[in-house]
Order: sequence, then C-alpha cells, then structure tokens
Amino acid sequence: MKKEDLFEALGDIDEKEVKDAGEYRGRKKSLWIRYAVPALCMALLLGIVLRLPVPGSGTQPGPAVQDIVTVRAEYPSAAAENMDAEEFIFSEEHKNWRQAYLEKVSASEGLKDGMRGYYASLMEKILARSDGNTVCSPLNTYIAFSMLAEVTAGNTRRQILDVLGVPDIETLRTSITALWNSNYADTPLLKSLLANSVWLKDSVSYDRDTLDLLARDYYASSYSGVPGSEEMDRLLQEWTDENTGNLLSEYTKDLRLDPETVLAIVSTVLYRGMWADVFYTAATEKRIFHGTKGDTEADMMHRYDSMNVYRGDSFTAVGLRLTDSGTMYFLLPDEGTDVRSLVSDPGVLNVTDNTDEHWSAAGVDLFLPKFKVSSKTDLMDIMAEMGMTDVLDASKADFTPLSGELEGVSVSEAEHAAMVEIDEKGVTGAAYTELEANESAAEVSEEIEFILDRPFLFIIAGADGSILFTGIVRDIE
Repeated sequence: MKKEDLFEALGDIDEKEVKDAGEYRGRKKSLWIRYAVPALCMALLLGIVLRLPVPGSGTQPGPAVQDIVTVRAEYPSAAAENMDAEEFIFSEEHKNWRQAYLEKVSASEGLKDGMRGYYASLMEKILARSDGNTVCSPLNTYIAFSMLAEVTAGNTRRQILDVLGVPDIETLRTSITALWNSNYADTPLLKSLLANSVWLKDSVSYDRDTLDLLARDYYASSYSGVPGSEEMDRLLQEWTDENTGNLLSEYTKDLRLDPETVLAIVSTVLYRGMWADVFYTAATEKRIFHGTKGDTEADMMHRYDSMNVYRGDSFTAVGLRLTDSGTMYFLLPDEGTDVRSLVSDPGVLNVTDNTDEHWSAAGVDLFLPKFKVSSKTDLMDIMAEMGMTDVLDASKADFTPLSGELEGVSVSEAEHAAMVEIDEKGVTGAAYTELEANESAAEVSEEIEFILDRPFLFIIAGADGSILFTGIVRDIE
C-alpha cells in the first residue's frame, strides 16, 4: 500500500461510522475501531442446533452467566496491540509478523484445490437458486461442518467427510489447523478472526475428551446451561455480538435456544482489511446500473490503474488486493450472459489462481458500484443434496463421540444469512448460518474499460485462496 493511500484511508473516517462500527471483543477497541472503519469487514455466524425429538417442559431458570463456561478455548494473542495502523505498517513488528504469516499461508495453500469441489457445490446451490442479491461464506460453513463431523460417528460422519472432500477425520483435523492458522490474523491492519463455541444442555452428560478436542483444534469454548432460559439466550447473543463486531445485531437479537436443544455449534468469522490501493471519494460519480429490476442510479467508485485482467469464456474479471490479506475478485458476465451461469461452472474458481494463463496485464478504467447486498437461505435441502442425509434423520444420526445419551437427535433447522457492503474505504459484511440441531506496475499492451453496471459475481479470497465470501449483485438498492 502506498503511504499516501494509507494516510488518505486513515484520514477519511466519518465519526458516525466509528460510532456505528461497534466494539470488537472488548480488546483494543479504541485502536481498531479508529482505523478499521475504512476497511473490509466481514462477519459470519454459523450455528448448529440439535433438538431432542420429544418436547421439553418449557423455559426454566438458567445458570448464572459466570458459571456457564465448561471448557474455554485460548485464542492467539493480538500483534502490536500498542500500535495503530499507521505505526504498524512501517514497523519492524509488521515485517516480522508478515514473514511468519506468509509461512502459515504457504502451509495452507495446497488445500485449496481439494476444497474447490465443496466451494463450487455450495456456491451453485446457494447463489444460483436466488433471483435476487445473495451472498454466502463457504469457508465458515466448511469449518462448522467440520465441527459437526467431530461430534458424529459412523456413516453420519462419513457423509460429512465426503461432502468436505477429506478421507478421514485425522486429515480433516490437519486441514482445519492449516486453514485456521492461515486465515486467523489479529493486527492493527488486518482482522481475520475465527471463533467457535458449543452450547450444551446441562442435564446431558457429554464426553469431555471431545469437548477438549474442540477447544484445542477448533478454538471452540463450551457452555453448559438450560436451553431456553433467558440467561443462556442472553449469553449466546452476547457471545455472537462480541465475535462478529456487533455487525449482526439485527439478527442476533432473535437468537434463541429451544428448550429441546441438546447441542448448538456456533462458528463466526469477522474480517476487516484495507484495500491495498484505495478509492478516492472525489472520483466517485453517478452512473446507471442495469439490474434485473430495472435501471437505477448508483454511486460508482472510479480508479484507473494497471492491473491483471482475467478473460474467461463468458466473463471478464479483475481482482483488487487487500493489505496483508487476499483479493476481492469481480466477475462481469459478457453481454447476454446470465450471471447465474457463472456459479454453475466450477471452472469459475480458476480466477482465484493468479498464475492461471487467462490472466494478462492491462490498463483498466474501473468503475465499481458501491453496494450492499444481503440474503437468507434455508440449508436443510442443500445439506441433503450435498449428501449429509443421516445427520438430518433422527433414526440414523450418530452423535456418540459427543455423548452416549443423544439418541433420536438430528439437525432440525438450517439457515444461512449474509451481508456484504462496499464503498471507497472498503467492505463491510456480515452473515450467519443457523443449523438448528505493489509490486511494480506491469507493462500493459492494451487498455480496457471495466464497468460493473449490470449483474455480477464477486469472490473474496483469503491469502491462502480460501473462499471467505462470494455473492451475486443483481440490483443496486
């Protein structure tokens, strides 16, 4: 990132946005909130809730919040907590952190090809089914389903592993460790924070070894109490708000555990990062976006730059780098091509491979609309279509690794919601799923105009190629 670009980003902070950004986990709030607003921000909540097949006796008095923690996971320490973003980017601490982080990314990069099938399947089943704007987080669902595999056994686990594309649970654990390390970052410049939790019914005996494994390998804290009680619901909401930066409060206020719940798995992703090359507010102009609902006037961010362009069979794409992180790709279908067809083609994920032969340098006159998209998807049918059928059937689901008392238990609800918003400063995004149960400028040979003024696809990839978020923008609202 150019020094002047950084100062522009850091200096162009609206006080109201700072106030609205909320708090992050009670840790170094003033530093991060001060500099994170002009940055990318994505958050995802994913929950799995299992219910007993027989209705319970209703809401009961719950335990005190301070007494509810059963197993507490220990998270990596934040880097350079005493620095702000401006100090950190030019410091020796940043140099050392980046070197160590790139080693973690290198260890995880080899996994992306094996996960491509899962990413492609989930993208098609969620994005292609909607006629409106839609968004999801493949990586977070992958982590949550991995935790589901840990608490199941037999054919129930086998089906989940097949969907995730791994041969056995040991391979999965190795993969999760690598994915976690390469996608977890806590610095003044980059917040890519993963968190997990397990919520248990205190009248059921659970296997402590399984809970310890979840804490160690998945950073999942376990909480035990009375599902349906005000205290447990309040703690669930507070935990979720804290680990999603209060970005999903419109949804978390309705989070409740049914009295019949015996297990809830909640997984979150909170991502904040800066554009490597910022957009300037003065360059933003009004242009028409030709959406599926008709033409609307949109604020188009504008930048001319030398960048690589991907030319597919039916689309063109560019990628915008993120400081210390990955890339956000924008895929524009050719005129007359339905954006839905892009997510039906597994080869579309080749855009995340920057060495692919379809990439070439060009001078790009880029117009990118500021947008906010959100969607909600029922995942029950999708899980079944992907092959996770036993976990949805109380007569077949096997949860013995978690407890020998969980007979007749199954995932009873599955819902995924997400939101992504971008402007000159970066991106703000949030999502949840509830499953109840510079380099030097390259020489250019051409110049092109890349105007995202009709439905397009976006993909946000981490430094290791993991697909953090993906979505379709059909209309600017």
